[in-house]
Amino acid sequence: MSVYKSNSAKAGSYSRLSREDGDKLESDSIRNQRDFISDYAARKGISIAEEYIDDGYSGTTFERPAFERMMEDVKKKKINCIIVKDLSRLGRNYIETGRYLEQIFPFLGVRFIAINDHYDSMNQSGDADQIIIPFKNLINDAYCRDISIKIRSQLDVKRKNGKFIGSFAAYGYLKDPEDKNHLIIDEVAAEIVRTIYGLKLNGYSAQRIAARLDEMKVLPPLEYKRMCGLNFNSGFRSGISPHWSVMTVNRILHNELYIGTLVQGKNRKINYKVKESRPVNEDEWIRVEDTHDAIVPPAVFDTVQRLTALDTRTAPDEGSVYILSGFLRCGDCGQNMVRRSATKKGKKYYYYHCSTFKRGDGCSSHNISEEKLMKMVLEVVQKQIGLVLEADEILSEIDRLPQERLGVKTVTAQLISLDKEIQRYMDLKAKVYQDMLDGVVTREEFKDINVRFTVKLDAAKKAKAEGEKKRDALLSRKGSLRPWVEHFKEYRNVAELSRKLMASLIDSIVVYDSNTVEVHFCYEDEIQEMFEWAAELGAKESTERRMAI
Repeated sequence: MSVYKSNSAKAGSYSRLSREDGDKLESDSIRNQRDFISDYAARKGISIAEEYIDDGYSGTTFERPAFERMMEDVKKKKINCIIVKDLSRLGRNYIETGRYLEQIFPFLGVRFIAINDHYDSMNQSGDADQIIIPFKNLINDAYCRDISIKIRSQLDVKRKNGKFIGSFAAYGYLKDPEDKNHLIIDEVAAEIVRTIYGLKLNGYSAQRIAARLDEMKVLPPLEYKRMCGLNFNSGFRSGISPHWSVMTVNRILHNELYIGTLVQGKNRKINYKVKESRPVNEDEWIRVEDTHDAIVPPAVFDTVQRLTALDTRTAPDEGSVYILSGFLRCGDCGQNMVRRSATKKGKKYYYYHCSTFKRGDGCSSHNISEEKLMKMVLEVVQKQIGLVLEADEILSEIDRLPQERLGVKTVTAQLISLDKEIQRYMDLKAKVYQDMLDGVVTREEFKDINVRFTVKLDAAKKAKAEGEKKRDALLSRKGSLRPWVEHFKEYRNVAELSRKLMASLIDSIVVYDSNTVEVHFCYEDEIQEMFEWAAELGAKESTERRMAI
């Protein structure tokens, strides 16, 4: 082992601080560490040749800039002594810290001093240090692991409570100045987000949307954040003249953040020593709704998700997809219909036929003219819109009627009667039990009577539950917002099909032959239920009016 003289030591003062390690910010502050080391060196007559400071770096890794610079200076013989406040400042990784103390420092001839741990490699006291120092390193490692678990748990609690814990808000939002865990809308960027969704609804592909934004001279998210003064770094930075990318557009189109939902915990660090992150299974993501104001209405978001799931290849030399693209299905095999063109007498005609037939895998062509198909679909859409609006008007009129005109009064009266019946059977059961105790009836008679009363009591309870369900159903229809109806109202005077209309109203179109198509609308279950209620309540209202005359 090398022998040192105090006055020959060229010492390096090393200080480190990390909130991630649970360091006590006041007592372990960089300034306190530097002063503490300076005082010690002065008392011992050791000259401090250089100071090395890693502020904000965890002790679980030795990949720290100041530490690495210090080790380079050791190799260059600029320093031959390292002084720290305590062993935890050197590191909290039990194995790595032990390797430096027992192998690397002795090999390089470096004197190491940990003041608070009373450790000086030049003055080792023997076997005691061989046991105590590794034990202290182990405690530091365990402490760091415990802090890491606590911090992870605290972050998960914040996520589950709908608190935003990211370093930077996503494009379209800002961190609330009054609450860093809450997001507020950045109206400038939010308007671009709305534009992106609007273009998608109008049939633009992600590539064409990106090109359109570049044409509009809109800064990409990364450059926009930098322009706003945020020190934001990303692995997706492009060249000198940054452009919108398809990946960026798709991220925005699929991000639930824009409907007011926080989805966090998608990645997790492997452990407290390995800082790399791994993806987490989607069912383990933490999703909390209504945590902040939405930029995009949920209905628009859902429509865009449906659109992106369709086969929406962009037409050649076109910026948008065909109006019917992704909606057409063959009535026999269920596969997509494909668009083709034919030229006759110098005029171009478009038609659709089965993709299975095109591949030669069977089925039949199911040829149908695009012009004829568009006309047929438009007529069905116009008729459906009319029926929906008519039913909505009937229900709106019903909504304005007093409850007794909806049959609620009758059901309520029945429930009151059933309550009385339930109470009567419960009283009878109690009475017959008392009669048995008083010897008025035998135990066998009690059992027989009690069974009969129990059967009637259960029947009354069942009837009450059904009555309450019927009453709640009646009341739930009264004043119902039926928000999906607004989609149909938007197109009440539609004269031609558009990509946005298709995305908003239609789920699929099944083609059987050139004269037979079947249009399946979005919200089919809700529409059917609406028609049934309109018919039932409309008939009830008509009957009551006739009886009143």
